[in-house]
Order: sequence, then structure tokens, then C-alpha cells
Amino acid sequence: MNLRDRFASLRLPRLSLALAGAALLLVLLGTLGSDALRMARPVLRWTWHPGTNRIVVTASPGTGPLRAWVWSNTHWDLTLQPVSSDPTEIDQLRPGEHWSGQDGLSGPDPVTLTVRMTAPPQPTYSLGQVSDQQVELRSSQPLAQVEGIPQNAGSFQKAQPTVIVLERAVNAQTVELKVRAKTGERATWTVAVPPLPAVPVVWFGPSSDGRVYLTIDDGWYPNARLLRLMQTRHIPVTAFLIEQAAAEHPAYWKAFVKAGGVIEDHTVSHPYLTSLTYSGAEAQWAGPIAAYPQWFHIPPPTLGRPPYGAYDQAVEAAAHAAGLQEIVMWDVQWLPGKGFSTWNGGPIQAGDVILLHFLPGVGKAVQELLPQLAKAHLHPSLLPGTP
Repeated sequence: MNLRDRFASLRLPRLSLALAGAALLLVLLGTLGSDALRMARPVLRWTWHPGTNRIVVTASPGTGPLRAWVWSNTHWDLTLQPVSSDPTEIDQLRPGEHWSGQDGLSGPDPVTLTVRMTAPPQPTYSLGQVSDQQVELRSSQPLAQVEGIPQNAGSFQKAQPTVIVLERAVNAQTVELKVRAKTGERATWTVAVPPLPAVPVVWFGPSSDGRVYLTIDDGWYPNARLLRLMQTRHIPVTAFLIEQAAAEHPAYWKAFVKAGGVIEDHTVSHPYLTSLTYSGAEAQWAGPIAAYPQWFHIPPPTLGRPPYGAYDQAVEAAAHAAGLQEIVMWDVQWLPGKGFSTWNGGPIQAGDVILLHFLPGVGKAVQELLPQLAKAHLHPSLLPGTP
């Protein structure tokens, strides 16, 4: 037998089997009817996976006596390119993208599935209300989860799914938030949180008209000579008082105010503010602001002087939170027995802020200073911002 005859003899049994299978199918269809074939039709379904933005199509067998035969002779008829090794993952969408297409199965009873989908947009944020203490973020869509809020420095509540609150700190911050929308879309937000507002620090006052500024600190030793000088010569003086010291001599300070003096803030107990917490520094500033209007019937202090001249960003921010407008330092200082010294070793000039303390001899020091100022065509004045 030649080679061609051998191949012919092999094809005949295969052809016979195929014909036998077809004949069997016809017999089954004739016996069971077309309803059996419809029952056996595979089922195609599609689902949306928001975590990966993928459309997934799944196929499952039908029912009935022809179920196994139809399923074994069914295969994917892909018209779309899979996005992974799993041929059922037919596409991956970008946030906000519109998509439509078809997928199907080939076999004894072909199935076609049409998919139309619009992926939800990615969540974005905008700035909401910004207060002295907080920054509010508004999400473009409701959120299910937020990660990255600094501990004890912000909040997200599912009762308000579009609002995130971040607390402002002494220094500017950059916060990275990982958010998941209720639609499943995810995003990473890099948020610049501004620092707490702070008051400016001034060392000099305006120099126009030869102005200089007499400021006297503490208040433990009220000076009668100074008070008489203010009453008779109408010398404007600003006192930065310690609250604990002011409380011991209320009658003197009422007379001081009546003589044209101004009382400002030198904290409650004269600590190093830089050694305190932010809230501790704020409480030190806030005490005199609340007390002095009640005690002396004056407007609340707006100027503050830190004890020992110690300040930093936290002290400046705490002063703002307490209600002050400026921190006032000095560039000329009086020391008992040594007289006045300037920051640059030169003479007192217009715009200088002169620091003294309520110590024995302060009244005499001011009285002796006045002729020197007049000779230099300088005159005492109240600091800007005082009543």
C-alpha cells in the first residue's frame, strides 16, 4: 500500500466519527428539541472592578442535557485585546473614560456580549474654608477612605464624606493624602498646609518727627517719681506689665493710665516662652489680654513683649492666637548704675525703642534722659497701635 492510500485509510475513520457525532447531535436535537440547545447556551456576564479600573467578562455553562456537550465545544471569540494573561479581562479604563465593545463565544450556539461603560472620574480636591487654625479640603466626590492625615492634626468623618480638615502647625507642612472614593477610584493628593499665622516682630518705631519710645517692663516696683513726671510733664510711657505684678498694685496702674500711660502685655508670670508648648505660650499671652480691661478699664493689649526677649515662630504664632498684633523688642536699654546703651554703641536716634524696668531709680533715669532727648531734637511718643 502506498503512502497516499495509508493517509486515506486514516481519514476515513475520522470522517466516520465526525459524521457519527453529527448524526448523534441530530438525533438528540430531534429527540429533545431546540429548547434543549437554548438551555445549554453558555452565559456571558461582565463586571466592573473599580480597584483596578478593569472590565471583566466571565462565561459559565448553560443548563439541560446538552450542557456538557455545548460547553466542551465552546471557545472564546475575542474581538478585543486582553489586558492580562487572563483573557476575560478585556480592557482597563482610565478614570472618566468612556468605553464600549463586544466580546463573545463561538460554538454550537454562539453568544455575543456588548459592553458599554464610563469609568468614574478620579477624585480631586479644592480648598474650602481656611481659618487661623485649620485648612478644609473639599473632595470632588464622596470618599470612603483617607490615609496620611498627621496624627492629632486633622480629621475625616464618613458622615461628611467630601470634607477633610487639616490642622495648621507652627511651620508650613506638605501632607500626602491617599484617598479612595466611594466609586472605588483612588488618588494621591499632595497638599501644602500653610503655617499658623504669626505676629510681626519690631525692633524700631517710626522715626518721623524725632520720635522715640519709652517702654518700661515688669511692674513689681511701681515708681512714684515716674508717675509724677507723667502727670506734670505729660510724658507718654508704655508699660509692658506682668499680670501677677499688675495684680498687686491696681491703684497705681489706674493712676498710670489716667496720666496718659498705656499698658501692654508682658505675659502672666514672665517665663521663657520658648521653653513652653504652643498652647502654654498662648495662655501666657492671653492672660493679660483678658485681665487688664477688667482691672483697669482699658482696651485689651495689642502689643506683647516676650520675657528675656526670647521668641521663636511658635511664640509669634501663639501671640497671634491670643489676640496680639505685634511683638515689640528694643534697641536701647537702661541698666541701673550703667545708664543707657544702644544696639550700635552710638547715640539715641529717632525711631529707637528704649527699654527700662520698674526698678528703684527708673523715675530718676527718665527725668535725666529727657533733657538729652530734647537736645537731640527727640521726643517721647507712644508706640504705633496703642490707643
